[in-house]
Amino acid sequence: MDKNKEFKTAYDNYGEMLYRIAFVYLANQDDVEDVLQDVFISFLTNLSKFRSEEHKKAWLIRTTQNKSINLLKASSRKNINIEDIQLQGSEAVDDLHIDILKQIISLDEKYKSVVILYYYNDYSVSEIAQILKISKSAVKMRLKRSRELLKIKLEDYENE
Repeated sequence: MDKNKEFKTAYDNYGEMLYRIAFVYLANQDDVEDVLQDVFISFLTNLSKFRSEEHKKAWLIRTTQNKSINLLKASSRKNINIEDIQLQGSEAVDDLHIDILKQIISLDEKYKSVVILYYYNDYSVSEIAQILKISKSAVKMRLKRSRELLKIKLEDYENE
């Protein structure tokens, strides 16, 4: 397969998922687009290194996360103002879903990663462990702790 076809196939198959992952880290459409551009440029230069489709997918996810984190570290946006988040397609989303997304964005990176991969991209615990290069029990513990943190942060909705 030539590079153009390979690029188009990868972009069609994974572009939307990678966008969601970067958005949860960056909460800004322009930054997300910059990160995805960098990810796919890196992808083109590394095409020959992928052993399988799963390896390629895991590499794209990990690279998107790393580039998003690097952008946050390099910019003055380390502390995102949750109220300034630009939500894509928010017209179809109610206040609870917006608040949940805002709280996920505010989680530490290690919790945010597993939540995004598990709940938003439907990866199994085993797949997440492979992608993040951590043990299955670490993934389970991070999911448990992130649910506990989110429950505390969203207590107001239980009281309504």
